[in-house]
Amino acid sequence: MTKKILFFFPENPFSNRAGNTTRAKTTLTVLKKMGYQIDLVGVSEIYKSQNDTTDIDKDIVDHLFLIKHRPLKVKTSSEYWKHKISKFYKKPNEYNHLLTDFARKEFADIFHKEKYDAIIINYEFWAGLVDHESMKNTLKIIDTHDWITLNEFYKNRSLDIGKRFNEEIRNLSKFDKIITISEDEHLVFKRFLGEKVINISPSFPSHFEKNDRVKKYDLIFVGSENIFNIQSIQWFFDHVYPLLPSGINIVIIGRVCKHIEKREGVTLIEFIESLEEEYHQSKIAICPMLEGTGIKIKVIEALSYGLPVVGTERAIDGFPSKTSNGCLVSDHPEFFRDQIMSLLQDQSYYQDIKTQAKAYFKNNFSEEKAIEKWKKILH
Repeated sequence: MTKKILFFFPENPFSNRAGNTTRAKTTLTVLKKMGYQIDLVGVSEIYKSQNDTTDIDKDIVDHLFLIKHRPLKVKTSSEYWKHKISKFYKKPNEYNHLLTDFARKEFADIFHKEKYDAIIINYEFWAGLVDHESMKNTLKIIDTHDWITLNEFYKNRSLDIGKRFNEEIRNLSKFDKIITISEDEHLVFKRFLGEKVINISPSFPSHFEKNDRVKKYDLIFVGSENIFNIQSIQWFFDHVYPLLPSGINIVIIGRVCKHIEKREGVTLIEFIESLEEEYHQSKIAICPMLEGTGIKIKVIEALSYGLPVVGTERAIDGFPSKTSNGCLVSDHPEFFRDQIMSLLQDQSYYQDIKTQAKAYFKNNFSEEKAIEKWKKILH
């Protein structure tokens, strides 16, 4: 009998919008390849705010359900009045205002309609969805995606770190298995939560077979509209771009383009259905991240195409090895420029780093590696 998974991810993982949605989609793909039936649960308000459609890949996900954080405003509805009254005596969730009693009930109602062998929750701040007593004997897995306390601290330096981290650990402790995607975070959480913390690096299929074609772009950067991507690409254009010779062709892809002015030799593509063609047409990926936590999905995706990566130190956060990984890193604009030019001007050196990129990807981020680790958790 085919086993069933209830998979919660607040956004549409098939939106192709950002690294987090890409990774959720690759996880779903891995689970489907392992033979599981998967029901996907999202959050109605987040779908609406992100302008997400309810289009899903039916070859991967069997059903999509959307939960709401409050009932419809129908004055004859007992659910409406129960939610309204509860607001007078119950404080909203400090770290996730959409995680209400009504949202928990909606999730529990979905759980009760089918027999699920496992529940997978994405993000620590949605951990409260599994608080229902009926779920206590079901395998519960949380995919952390990130060290949330540190991520929130970067966005808000006045954050009470001790209080927030205590909440994060308490939420993670509700689960039977805790998935990290970064070696750095794996070491942190394992200190507090022991052997149930398992590191499963992001995985992609490899795309090495077409990467010998003629290149249209020298550099490629892929980024969503989050503050870290905006800061990073602005740093690149302020400090590295002026040092590059004219004639360098750069393509920037993603909603980060909204924050970039037009420049000579720079192609801006705000949205594209698939990145495959652009990666195959590019020589080098750049990742000039200044802040932000966790492993960078854009770097792993570039490696899956066998592209050398030039980045800052943050670009290789969470990597098992900081050297011989296909990435050249420096936080200094002049060295950053020098690494780009070395790859563009020395074909032998370029091929050496490309070979490193392919080998490092195959050894650490292949789908086969991810499937091996998921089997140990789910079987």
